[in-house]
Amino acid sequence: MTSPASPISREVLARVDDLVRKVDEERWLSSRYASADKRNTLMALYAFNYELARVRVQVNEAGLAAIRFQWWRDALNGEYDGKGIDTVDAVRACLGQGGLRASDLNILIDRHENAYDQKDRALEPERRLTRLAAYILAPSHGWGQGIEALASHWAALRRGETVGPGPIVEKVPPGIRPAIAHFRLRHAWAKDEKRSGRLFVRWTILRGVMTGRV
Repeated sequence: MTSPASPISREVLARVDDLVRKVDEERWLSSRYASADKRNTLMALYAFNYELARVRVQVNEAGLAAIRFQWWRDALNGEYDGKGIDTVDAVRACLGQGGLRASDLNILIDRHENAYDQKDRALEPERRLTRLAAYILAPSHGWGQGIEALASHWAALRRGETVGPGPIVEKVPPGIRPAIAHFRLRHAWAKDEKRSGRLFVRWTILRGVMTGRV
């Protein structure tokens, strides 16, 4: 039975935040424009997704991968005392708060495991991850079609695929821009300008937050 854990320390929150900054800086930069409580929940979600995604690069045997994914299910559902593991502590502290639900996180596990089993990174749950992040910020945002259109394109660009300029979408509602603004970088990435410099990346994301145009 899943139950929220006790509130966690600022030190744990800071370490989870730093982890996401190191492994997914573009998404981390977008999240800076969320309120502090929402940002903490986003960091828990993103760190959890990272732990699932890295099974692909850490484990070469299907049986061992299945054990790893099941471990995360058990930790999420309270069948393992994950105290002392920052991502577990952060996620369980956020369950039931701000839109983070165990059922959604279990689906993330299932999708990552399926992508691993099929040896197809295109099956990784970028769209669901983005939808969850947007839901945390504004449950009734009404921009689901935009997420569906952009998330797969963004994921393909991150994998280094050549996919062109991608879809044209309406402006992002203000409430969910901290979960979406980094998608604005897709225009530069599609032109192979992925390494345009940190200042360019930060400015592009800021423009995404300010204008809603991604």
